[in-house]
Amino acid sequence: MAHIETPDGVSLYYNERGEGGTIVLVHGWTGDSEFWWQKNADVLAMDHHLVTYDLRGHGLSGKTDDGHTLSGYAADLEFLMESLDLDDATLVGWSMGVPIVMTYLDEIGDERVRAIGLIDQTPKFYSDDGWEFPLMGEFSEEALAGLVGGIEANRSEAVKPIIQAFFAEPRSEERLAEIYARTMLTPTSVATAMLNDMVPRDFREFLPTITVPTLLCYGEHSAVFPGPLGEWMHEQIPDSELVTFAESGHSPFWEEPEKFNGRLKTFVASVADRELMTAD
Repeated sequence: MAHIETPDGVSLYYNERGEGGTIVLVHGWTGDSEFWWQKNADVLAMDHHLVTYDLRGHGLSGKTDDGHTLSGYAADLEFLMESLDLDDATLVGWSMGVPIVMTYLDEIGDERVRAIGLIDQTPKFYSDDGWEFPLMGEFSEEALAGLVGGIEANRSEAVKPIIQAFFAEPRSEERLAEIYARTMLTPTSVATAMLNDMVPRDFREFLPTITVPTLLCYGEHSAVFPGPLGEWMHEQIPDSELVTFAESGHSPFWEEPEKFNGRLKTFVASVADRELMTAD
């Protein structure tokens, strides 16, 4: 466990462990690496070089009012990878981590990237122009303004129902309070800034341009992005593999960790095998 300082003076907390092919896990909105990957990190690090980190403004990373955009977070990811000399990495993003990974590929490129994993995320949040898979089944600019205003007025009341929607089975009040407490490591100003930057984005046209192997992990009972979104994503991304999780909602790595860990390991190994075959 360590910290590195970005060029603009923000401390990024990270944990580097294990040996083998590199996997970098990118957590979601108001998340942190130690809590959300607790069911995955030790298992993945048994036979992989695993890197987890907290986004700026999140978890144990530095709290700042600056840089809270997808482009800023992608730049931080590149700084982390460059600082740790990471190449041929599999970038795995969950929720907000997905547009961070896609922004990284779009703005920085795939020179350091062997493959990617995208966990239960939509390429477009708004339900305008007939989009089938928006946030919570129906979302708009007005809804975003209402959500941001609700978070600023009473964060607990606004956010706890969203956390509950992360899971196929309802969490107990005690568990919900624990998760909410972890999200409070992210200042409200950071939480709302990222919503305002991320939610208006539309990555649909970017998906067919992804050239690295892609693992798609989608919960069959996701209330955050309901419907067969994973199947649609699989159709758009050329070299993709879809894994659905029958007992999961928005968080399959948490709800079905053994299956998630196993499928991610298999995917990373298959990509490495394909590279060896191509080299031969």
